[in-house]
Amino acid sequence: MKSLLIVLVMITSVVLMFAQGGKGEKPAPAATTTSGGLLSFEELERLLNEDNGDYILVDVRTDAEYRSRAIPGAINIPYDTIGNNTPTDDLAAGIIVYCRSGRRSGIARKTLEEMGYTNVLDFGGINRWQGETVQRN
Repeated sequence: MKSLLIVLVMITSVVLMFAQGGKGEKPAPAATTTSGGLLSFEELERLLNEDNGDYILVDVRTDAEYRSRAIPGAINIPYDTIGNNTPTDDLAAGIIVYCRSGRRSGIARKTLEEMGYTNVLDFGGINRWQGETVQRN
């Protein structure tokens, strides 16, 4: 199952590269997921630190949850409003969603994909994050 996910991610990367019309734009890097289809901590950390802001990190919890503890660099768009308040108009943009346990991030990912976003990754719950967090006052 894990190798199937990796193959699908690689195929998606190739399709995105051709969809860009050969404009010299780099395709989104292939992401490694856990067996549950969630982005691994190591891969999220790499994407946030090494890919120069190619991904938009979106905390889909409530404003109060976001202010109490968030992954650095995340913006807050609650999952139940993301359909009306998208993080970008670029349907090919890299977007990573997370919440508290993974339920709301799964809903947000599905919502964005149904709207035509093609590069949405799900980290799941913030409790899987092993790095520092920030408080937003």
